[in-house]
Parts: sequence; structure tokens; C-alpha cells
Amino acid sequence: MHSIEKKALETYKINLDYFSREHVGVHKKITLLNQAIQNGSYIEKYALEYKNNYFDILELSSGNYLYNQDSNKHAKELAKTINHKKSDAVIEGFYNQHLTQLQVEQLEEKVDIRSPLFAAAKIIQYCNSVTSKNDEMKDIFKFIFCGIGLGLHLHEIEKKTKSSMVFIMEDNLELFRISLFSTNYEELSKKAKLFFSIMDSDSELKKVFDDFFTQGYTHNHYIKYALLSQGDIPKVKRIQNLIISSVYLTYPYSMQLLELLRAPEYLVEKYPFIDLSKNHFSSSPLSNKPVLLIASGPSLGNNSKWLQENHEKFFIVAVLSSVKTLYSLNIKPDIVTHIDSLPVSARLLDGIDIENFFDKTIFIFSSVTSKNVFDLVPKEKIYCIESATHYKQGFRTVSAPSIGETTYAISLFLGVTQLYLLGLDLALDPETKSTHSKEHVFVKQVQENSIENEQYASMQHTMFYTKGNFLQEVPTTQIYKISADTFNIISKHFLQEKQKVFNLNNGAYLEGATPLHVDGFDTTTLLTLSRAEKSKQLKAFFDEISENSMSEDDIENLDKQIQEAQRLFEVVQEFKKSVQTNNYALYIKEFYALYIELLNLNSENKYDINRLFSSYLQYIVSYIFDVFNTKEFKNEAKHIKELNDIYIKQLKKILDLYLKTMRVYKEWAVK
Repeated sequence: MHSIEKKALETYKINLDYFSREHVGVHKKITLLNQAIQNGSYIEKYALEYKNNYFDILELSSGNYLYNQDSNKHAKELAKTINHKKSDAVIEGFYNQHLTQLQVEQLEEKVDIRSPLFAAAKIIQYCNSVTSKNDEMKDIFKFIFCGIGLGLHLHEIEKKTKSSMVFIMEDNLELFRISLFSTNYEELSKKAKLFFSIMDSDSELKKVFDDFFTQGYTHNHYIKYALLSQGDIPKVKRIQNLIISSVYLTYPYSMQLLELLRAPEYLVEKYPFIDLSKNHFSSSPLSNKPVLLIASGPSLGNNSKWLQENHEKFFIVAVLSSVKTLYSLNIKPDIVTHIDSLPVSARLLDGIDIENFFDKTIFIFSSVTSKNVFDLVPKEKIYCIESATHYKQGFRTVSAPSIGETTYAISLFLGVTQLYLLGLDLALDPETKSTHSKEHVFVKQVQENSIENEQYASMQHTMFYTKGNFLQEVPTTQIYKISADTFNIISKHFLQEKQKVFNLNNGAYLEGATPLHVDGFDTTTLLTLSRAEKSKQLKAFFDEISENSMSEDDIENLDKQIQEAQRLFEVVQEFKKSVQTNNYALYIKEFYALYIELLNLNSENKYDINRLFSSYLQYIVSYIFDVFNTKEFKNEAKHIKELNDIYIKQLKKILDLYLKTMRVYKEWAVK
């Protein structure tokens, strides 16, 4: 017994040393728990016991054992359940799309670059046609452990899978601390790269998992996992939520391409672009005046009476989707913002007397906003921002998942010092589960259905709960959670001490924004503001901080972007001529060489087209690698050649469109 205790203590010390060097955040949590146990501020709930030649964990309050069996045998039995099937215990790192040849041909005819299938449909269709979920994988490159216990099964499963990257997730810090006595993590780290999520908040989990997911993303198609117990199933759902909210899916390469192609159009057409590279405190009429940011969440309709009584005391900055509600209340906004690229956005203005209702309104549109929306508004009322492109040199781009947090960021850069949020719930209505105020074009109700009961998590339809602004928790969806997280990041990086933000919504808690009930908001001290004077001041201000032409630096930058795209086109052409497709090992070597060129990894300079291809490859390469990671795959050389032909055509398709469009813009800009 003495030797067992000695070995356990030695393992614990080895682990502490390992975590202190390699995973400082985890080591800090362990150290704080040790201190709390020693000073009596934390009472241990579990105890490690050695019995009948194996370790077990005793729950002190109940007297129950976690394993209640030989934990060594349990580890071996759990390892036996792990197989290489694509249909068993896998988390999918891709959209589950199954396209027919007819669908692919129809997509080709439409050539709709708004869809991520634009340059991916043929690859997805081909890969789906030659593999299926009934197949087995040759290798398991990535593995996720949900729940650790003593950790003994980690070594057993790694011995079997030989995974190169391992994600280890445990919500109970005390249980993880106990595993340090029984599992040598340093030894495990010599076999695979380890990623730890131990008692992490949502934001901490996201950070660690994103690192795991983006590294070696070629092998994200099917990621195997193991559960310590059925109680760990929610961990799988949390990971699914993180995957479906990944940037390459929520903001795919197709959206980036659309922005790259559309932004210069508004520049050459002489629309003014706003310089948001600094906070305009000194010159902004929005400084030291109350500003009400109105979005279209449920709290907008729920507070309509208060809004009618008080709107004249604020500068009103409204997102376009809230305008129908404001129109019904006869409340005219001073600024309207919109970033969506979809032509259907024009429906948000259906039934509105644009000329009279917006007689003194300024519009801020994204460089990707659909042209039919631009055409509904008089040109002299429109100002633009770049949402992801970099055509105006030195001007800040503003990129966020949705218009609410984008408008929040814009407000901060425009020098707003007193900002009030209404309708920016970033959550569902706590009572009705509605997504928006009732006047919103796309309002719907989300059904109560917990994550645990669903096979796949959904961005818009899986309901869960998050910290509320007024309530302890409020219902939300993953798409709102992404926006709330983005709002929090904006507050962390851009909210200055002199800027005060107040959240009037019965929605999600937002960092940097003080909760404030409208019933407790004393507006009697606020002065009524003249709409005509507000309009005059805003027009002069925006004219002062905007440019409606391309400078010499802008044109030079555009030329460099074209040159890089042309270089890549020539690289792809050369790859097509010289690539070896009769041997997988040779092909993959050249595939990675092309990958390095497309992302321009050997240069400090990164151009828009390089960033675009980074997103594109993350979207499609796991399909390709899954094909060649299929066990007993026949006619490999044939499939390499056919897939490579499709791949090259898609690369050239993107480059052809980009070069053709950019060269036209270059001619217009020079003229």
C-alpha cells in the first residue's frame, strides 16, 4: 500500500510540474483549489481510495463510489468500445449536406456567390458519392474526452487510436485534481498534443476548443469522442454548438468574396465612406448627448409606450429591421444602419413612406449591403462602412455577426458617451420565446426543446438559457449567443471609461452595459432635441469624417491585391501541369505546397485573396481528406485525379471572378 501511495504522489508532482510549464491556466485553477482546501474555505466532496488493486473515487456525502468496479478493467472495456466507424460516437465538423448531381448543376447555373456552395458544391457532391457514414476511417486524428474521472481510460484509448490531437473536457475541478494522482498527463502529452478545458466558462471553452478545432482542420470531418458516463452527453452538445458557430460556417468564404467584389462598386460610384479609425469625441454631435440605439428584439415592442413618450429626448440610432415598429409609432430615426447583403432586406422598408418618414434621416450601410436596398434611399443620405475589406487605407473596418453589435461598435467609434440600448435583447422573449418584436418581417417563436434532447444542435432552433439582464437567466439560441459574445468583446476592446452604456432590455446580460429599467429611468432631466438641428449637425459631421473617392494609396493597394491574385492564378496553373496524382503521398506533399502559396504563409504580407482562401480551404478540405482517410478505399489514383480536377476548377473559378471584377474597378478608379 505504501508503494502505491508513493507512486500516486509522484504522479501528482509530475503532473503539477507539467501543467505549470505547458498549461498555466489549468495549473492556476489547481493551485487555487489546493489553497482553498488547505485553508478550509473549500470542503472536499470526494476522496481517492485504493481497494482490491484498483483506485476508485468515493463521494463523501452519499458513500457511493464513482466506478464501483475495477477502474482498470473499466478503462480497458471503454477502450474496446472505440471503433473507426464514421457513424459511431463522432462529432461532425461540417454541414451535413448531401447534394445530388442535379442540385449541383442547378447551383452551377445560378452561380450565386452568396451561398457557400458556390465553389464547394461539386467537391461535396463528389466526396459524398464515393464515401458514406457506413465506412470506417483509416486513422483517428482527433479525439475528444468528455468527462475524465480517474483518467485511466485516456491512456487506453490513446494506445488504441494513436490520435495526434486530444481534447480533454472536465467540468468538475476537484475530480480533475484527483485524476492527477492516477493519470500521467505528461506521458500522454508525448503521444498527442493535449488541449484542456477544465471547469471552463463558455468563453474559456470556446477559446480552447477553437484552438483545437482550427489546428489540423484538414481532419475535422469526423472527430471521435468518448463519454465517461451518460451524464457527459451535454458536453457533446456544447461542442456541437461551438462547431456550428465557427467563423468559417457563420461567415463563410462566399460572404467574404461577396464583400471583396461589392465594396469597390460603392467606392467608384462615389458613395462616402466613414473613417472610423479613431473615436470622434471632439467633433461628434453624439458626444455628451443621450443616444438611443434601437434594435428589433422583443423589448422594443414591450416598451413602445415609454419610447413614444421619450424618443424626442434622444438621438435615435435604429437598425433597419426596427424601422417598421418605429413607423407604426410615428417615431422618425436620426440614423438608420444596415449590413445585410441579401436583396430580401428591401422588404424591411415595404409599406413605408420613405421620402417623408426619412426626410431628416442619415443611413449607414455596409459595403456589402445589397444594391436594391441602396437604390431605395436617396444617395445624398447614404454613408458607408467597410465591414471586412480593406480598400480605404487607414479606415477601420467593422465586422460582426449581426447589425445590433455592429451598430454598437459604430456608436462607440462615433464618439457616443451616453448610450442606451433598447431592443438589443440578443435573447428570446422570456415569456413568448419570440425572436423579435411583432412587426419584424422574420419574427418567429422558438419551441422549448433542450439541447440534451436533440441529435444535432441548431443555430436558430436549439433553445438554451444564458445570464439575463434583469432575470437570473433568459432563453436564447446559439445565433444570439454569438452576437452577445461579440458585443462583450467589443466592450472589452473599444469601450472607453468616458463612455457609459445602459441596457434597458429584458434580454441577455451584456458586459459593459449597466442594467436599467425604463421605470427607473428619470428622463425628466433630459432636454427635448430638435430633429432639424440634429439632422443638420449629423450631416456636417459625417461629411467631415468621410471620403467619397479612392486616394492614390487606395488605388496602389487595389493594384497589389490584383497582383497577388494574378500570382496565385499562375501558381494554380503550374500546379495543374506538374502535380502527381498517381500516388497519394506525393500528391498530399504538393497539395500542402499549394496550400502554403494560397495563404501566402511564407510572406509577412497577407492580402484579401489570401484570407479568402484560408476560409475557403477550411470549408472544403476536410471533405477531401475524409475521402482518402477511408479504409479499404479502392481506385485511389483515379479519385485523386478526379478530385484534383474539380479542386483546381473551383480555385480558378474564384480567381477568375475576382480578377475580372477587380480589373474593372481598377479602370474605373483610375478614370
